[in-house]
Amino acid sequence: MRAHPGKTLLILATAFLTSAVPLFAQTVTCASEDGKRHYCDADTRQGVQMLRQRSGSPCKQGYSWGYDGRGIWVDHGCRADFSLQTAASSSGGRTVTCSSDDGGRHYCDADTRAGVQLIRQRSGSPCTQGYSWGFDDRGIWVDRGCRAEFSLEAGRSDDSDRYRDRDRDRDRDDSSQPPQTVTCGSEDGKRHYCDADTRGSGVQMMNQRSGSPCTQGYSWGFDDRGIWVDHGCRADFSVQTRRNNSSGVSCRRAVGPDQADRLVDQCLKVSPATHPPCNADNSCVLIRDEIRRGCRMLGRDAPSFCDEYR
Repeated sequence: MRAHPGKTLLILATAFLTSAVPLFAQTVTCASEDGKRHYCDADTRQGVQMLRQRSGSPCKQGYSWGYDGRGIWVDHGCRADFSLQTAASSSGGRTVTCSSDDGGRHYCDADTRAGVQLIRQRSGSPCTQGYSWGFDDRGIWVDRGCRAEFSLEAGRSDDSDRYRDRDRDRDRDDSSQPPQTVTCGSEDGKRHYCDADTRGSGVQMMNQRSGSPCTQGYSWGFDDRGIWVDHGCRADFSVQTRRNNSSGVSCRRAVGPDQADRLVDQCLKVSPATHPPCNADNSCVLIRDEIRRGCRMLGRDAPSFCDEYR
């Protein structure tokens, strides 16, 4: 499905639980088909993240994509999927503003144990995770002129919260293993792959080690072959693996009935199996693996949605 310049394409709405308040993540596809700047309507007040680059032209925050009060903007041929966070009511998390006004690295005190998310960039200089902002045990750090607001996940203080989190995590997928760390480098400035099982919950860059920026979709990414790096990027990546990708929480429960039905419909269109695993009660990983297998077998005759799985 092609996105038209200046128009918003809502693909999925997935409910997540954080604290006692539901957050709803919406995905918007925005495109600069003619190489010029275009806006897509979006509620950006809770922050925006790029999920997947779909264009040959690089999507780099602050250069070819960004967001402000008008919505998400794309430029220079960038086309990508973006994730929006909107809260049903005020979140229990804490917001921290951190600034690198002099262009140097600065730390801001924050309890980062539950994770950090950039929700609003306030500087003209781009805020790119791992390059101009990040977090560790000392707090949130910013560098190279980045100034932004960051959201901290709310902590858990009482036994009822702790038990609720334990049950929620167990229901989400009781087959999860602790994340693994993989260091991958493009020492010669060219694309290189590093072996990693990327079929689980995905890959996240934890620490940039190179002078060259590591920007997802441009100088690093991942697919079925593993993690790839390019343009001199060298970094540490966190990889979530699973003991058994065919088990765990149902796809319907993980992503909601609408998105699960969409995956099942795609699966049925391409699966060569007599009794394919195209069932919303199976895990999303199992269904996507079957779609990917079917798309490969169909080759050039595959439906257009197969582009998402290559």
